[in-house]
Amino acid sequence: MARGSDLAPEAREGEGAAHRGSGGGRALLAGLVACGSIGAGLPDAARPLPPRATSAATAAPTGGANPGAPAASPPSPAPPPASCGNPTATWRPPSPMPAPGSVPTTPALRRIFDRGYLIVGVRPDTPPFGSVNPDTGEFEGFDVDIANLVGRWLFGAPRHVRFRAITAAQRLPLVAQGEIDLSTGSLTATCDRLLEVDFATVYYMTATGLLVSRDSNYHSLADLGGRKVCAASGTTSLQAIENEPSHPIPYPVSNVADCLIALQDGEVEGIVNDEMVLAGLAAQDPRTHVVNADRFDQPITAGVSKDNPDLTAFVNGVLERAFADGTWAQIFDRWLDRTVPAPPTPVYRN
Repeated sequence: MARGSDLAPEAREGEGAAHRGSGGGRALLAGLVACGSIGAGLPDAARPLPPRATSAATAAPTGGANPGAPAASPPSPAPPPASCGNPTATWRPPSPMPAPGSVPTTPALRRIFDRGYLIVGVRPDTPPFGSVNPDTGEFEGFDVDIANLVGRWLFGAPRHVRFRAITAAQRLPLVAQGEIDLSTGSLTATCDRLLEVDFATVYYMTATGLLVSRDSNYHSLADLGGRKVCAASGTTSLQAIENEPSHPIPYPVSNVADCLIALQDGEVEGIVNDEMVLAGLAAQDPRTHVVNADRFDQPITAGVSKDNPDLTAFVNGVLERAFADGTWAQIFDRWLDRTVPAPPTPVYRN
């Protein structure tokens, strides 16, 4: 399979080096399920970084910056309108984009650059988007490759991204508190979440599906009224269960891998999540299958602190380039087992 110039060097260096067909993410998930807890199965390299004390932003330098880097001013943070409008509308990329590896001239980017690495939160229980390769102990997946593109452009070289294992419920607070720079992990852009964090450009459209036993007669969430249905806490999947008119009983857990255990143990009748994540669970247990996953209307993106609009704009520039030069399509083809669609169309608020 051909790979773009932005992706190939990182694959050779070991950042997200497993192929879609390697089964590494699925093998890890099987091990986590066997252990009974997602945290118990993480190798040392995948365990969360220790909490960092939040400090004031490093002031932009008055001298010594790369003369080739544009002196752009970041957009001013602003709360979303009360009606939210389109939650996928985000900050327009700087024009021109700074050269890869050039010294940033805006506060958040300069602080990260001086630190020497980008901190990205990723859910390790959501292959093919995020998981830990059991052979290398490194994170891999669709979200991981997207984050590595951002790190490679910012620093001009691979191996400048540190991944922190997070749960779905931690995605927003850790960004808002400054513990991580970017939050990935199959994060759906919604108006409620826009009140807490900013969103980068949408880079994947998914469908919400339902995983059930093959010998059941369930075809949709509507069939599960009065039955327990599992989803990870802090997700739109859990909200879908709570808002279903037939009134299924929500069964929240920390990680989606724990949902498969609950289904196998007969604690729940179904699992709600993104269709590709559910496909990974179904591959672990052939007695299950995915149903009712035909509406690709869930916009997946990365969360960024509202205090760092320059970082959001920069990420959007990296994504815009990846959409245009085919790198995004190669990442999609690498991890997702379906026909590569046209990339999402960015929507900007400024």
